[in-house]
Amino acid sequence: MQVLDQVKDKKLSNYKKILGVIPARGNSRGIKNKNLLKINGKSLIEIAIENAKKSKKITKIIFSSDSNKLINEAKKKIKVEFKRPKKISTHKSSTYDVLKHATKWMEKKYKWKADIIVALPPTTPFRNYKHIDRTLELLIKKKAKSAITITEPSYSPYWMFKKEKGNYKFLISSGKNIQRRQDAPKTYQPAGMVYALRRNFLFNMKGILPQNNTAGLFVKKEEAINIDTELDYKIAKMIAKKTK
Repeated sequence: MQVLDQVKDKKLSNYKKILGVIPARGNSRGIKNKNLLKINGKSLIEIAIENAKKSKKITKIIFSSDSNKLINEAKKKIKVEFKRPKKISTHKSSTYDVLKHATKWMEKKYKWKADIIVALPPTTPFRNYKHIDRTLELLIKKKAKSAITITEPSYSPYWMFKKEKGNYKFLISSGKNIQRRQDAPKTYQPAGMVYALRRNFLFNMKGILPQNNTAGLFVKKEEAINIDTELDYKIAKMIAKKTK
């Protein structure tokens, strides 16, 4: 996976059709209706839509949800084109299924075929339009099939365990030989802020990103807060209060 901290050239894209998709499932696990949680007085949905609108690269935005409550929240900021089908709204449904549905819906309804599709989950409140545009610029500059935001893991996977037949074993066998954090190979985890994929790659890929020549835009740990638990939300509010 290619990694870049920042893309400075802002005249890279000749792509005119970039679809931004904001996926928000109603029956969320962990925290009920977490997409309605507020940071500095704005819901996570509002924040996501505002940042998508500020992007200089995205040409059309789709809000995809199965929840009337979330749809009504989104309507404060954007026209909502459809209600997401139940079959791709379960906890087993993937973000990629949601992206494919939104892409095909635009093609059928408006005869508008996206070159690149971008997923912008609302649960990452510190993503801004610059993260979006830099990820897209990176995708194009590196001639990659996909690009994602990445960050450092909180704990090295080389020191993590798995349980086999009642015994704990290193997840990565060579981890037993690493005594200092700085001696462990550099690793990354998805930041969950931006996922950009070329259309053909999206519809032909198997599994999840990264794969093939996925490019990675590195972001700071504090920017990559992904709200999935009450603790995540408390941390996000603390960070937002300090940076307000």
